[in-house]
Amino acid sequence: MRLALVSDIHGNLAALEAVMQDIERRQVHQVINLGDTLSGPLLPLETARRLSTLPWLHVAGNHERQVLRLPLPRQNPSDAYTSGQLAETDKAWLASHADPCDLRLHQGTLWPDRLGSDVALCHGSPRSDIEYLLETPAGEAARLATPAEIEERLDDRIPPHIGLLACGHTHVPRSVRLGRGLLIVNPGSVGLPAYDDDHPYPLSNYHRIETGSPDARYAVVEKRHGRWNCDLISVPYDHESMALLADQRERPDWTYALRTGCMPRA
Repeated sequence: MRLALVSDIHGNLAALEAVMQDIERRQVHQVINLGDTLSGPLLPLETARRLSTLPWLHVAGNHERQVLRLPLPRQNPSDAYTSGQLAETDKAWLASHADPCDLRLHQGTLWPDRLGSDVALCHGSPRSDIEYLLETPAGEAARLATPAEIEERLDDRIPPHIGLLACGHTHVPRSVRLGRGLLIVNPGSVGLPAYDDDHPYPLSNYHRIETGSPDARYAVVEKRHGRWNCDLISVPYDHESMALLADQRERPDWTYALRTGCMPRA
């Protein structure tokens, strides 16, 4: 069983196409999208139309929830732009994505015929679509979460038979194997290599996430001899075209992030 994991595309169609080309040559059995698919100032409509033709499995992220459920005046600029671009048919497709807090996703019972019964999925953590699982914001950065922090965020929601848990949300490519043997994989972001956030955390009221590279990220996981293994993959693409588009949309934060994989400093 070989699976491709993608996440946090954020309407970056150029990055998505590059990742899809790379996936094609790897002969995977299934592609799983872990959410935050469209939100951003780039090409949300075109990205939705491209993905809706593919036999991928989709998990919703926090931005799907925000686009579909928040009143437009309460949406942030990225979500509001996306909402304005989508037709009702596109929103219906977005609404069909699996709820990331669905217990069946965490227990391997939603898509066992396509993934097996030992694969669990979420967007942030199993208990929240906005909680970081493998990182902890501290000050203006984010450090690696400790095993104790990860276990606390799992909240006893992942049963012992699960061998692989795939998550997204933080845009940081990382794999962690816990002492009990569970492999947790965040494939990183296909479309946005850096961002900042003022969501309150116990150790931080503002932080930056930065990969330091404009490349698109995804992961391939494969089960060998009863254990899951992971390859974190970095794919170059024409990021300048997307940076110029963000600039045209008057989003200098996205322009800088797409070009550098970092966030601008004042």
